[in-house]
Amino acid sequence: MNARLGEYKAAPTFEAPGPAFDTSSAVGKTIFVVPLNSTDTHTKLTVAAEEEAAKAAGVNLQVYSTQGSPSEWVSGMTAGINARADLILLHGSPDPLMLRPQLQAATAAGIPVISTHRFDVEDVDAQLQAIPDLAGIVPANHKMGAGTLPALYAIAHTKCSVNAVLLSANDVTPADQLITDAWNEELGKYCPDTCNVKVLGLPYSRWATEARGELQSALTTDPTVNVIAPNYDYGVTFAEAAIMATARSATSDILSYNGSAPIMQMIQDGRPLVMDVGEPLGWLGYANIDQALRVLTGNDPLKNHNTPLRVWDASNLADAGTPVSQTEGYGSASEYIDGYRSLWGLQN
Repeated sequence: MNARLGEYKAAPTFEAPGPAFDTSSAVGKTIFVVPLNSTDTHTKLTVAAEEEAAKAAGVNLQVYSTQGSPSEWVSGMTAGINARADLILLHGSPDPLMLRPQLQAATAAGIPVISTHRFDVEDVDAQLQAIPDLAGIVPANHKMGAGTLPALYAIAHTKCSVNAVLLSANDVTPADQLITDAWNEELGKYCPDTCNVKVLGLPYSRWATEARGELQSALTTDPTVNVIAPNYDYGVTFAEAAIMATARSATSDILSYNGSAPIMQMIQDGRPLVMDVGEPLGWLGYANIDQALRVLTGNDPLKNHNTPLRVWDASNLADAGTPVSQTEGYGSASEYIDGYRSLWGLQN
């Protein structure tokens, strides 16, 4: 268990996710990006890397602005189709199941659509079968990042005495169930008699109004709760507020997933967050463009780009800078940039 955690505490190294291919036929083509939400830091930094990668490959990138509204996703898809883009990239990703008519229209227009960072690596085949109008998926590591690794950390951190509340975004499917399953799997494997996890399921859209109160109630009902684990960093501030309101800062810790710099800063500041699982956003952007280029050039899309995760806690957080930087701590950016450029047949 500690060995597995140790592997993820180290800075990642680039490994080619698939075979090299000729990208010359994609030069001059246009990728139309429809983000889940253009305003958040995750999207801004990842799209910036997509723009850099697309420019290197000679591809045009147009980005549609959204604020997380399904009606905006529909409008974005329609705009991409009307612009006769060569590929539409659902970034983040807007839920393809809510865009079936637009996906069908894109297919009819000969425009392939790919979805990024919504579906888990374990769920790619099932989703491609369920949504045949998707040309490809760049999966995320939700189960590992929000499930397996936090569960392992909780077991080690509490010495096999986990009593956790999992704040689950039960409208982010199927990731929510995969994350819950991972927690149950690890606790069942290492401490079935001494560890427990309760699931507090709330739609992500209601976390801002309900998560703090529900978590506060859970802490009041069970004073032995020693871990709160939101599926995503967005829930950390609500978990901290519940802990402070119940005077539990000495006995309840927070573990999370996303690696958002303001949230990771809480570890450096000695606040209740003790661990966060992060991912290199620039790397994700290059992976997204790699998939788009494969589709644009008639190559088979990859099922897994093997984008890395890193476990952050007080023992290694200095690698991310002081104060914490969103882009530091994942090794040299030139490594994955040069790696992808080499796959695309570009000189570094």
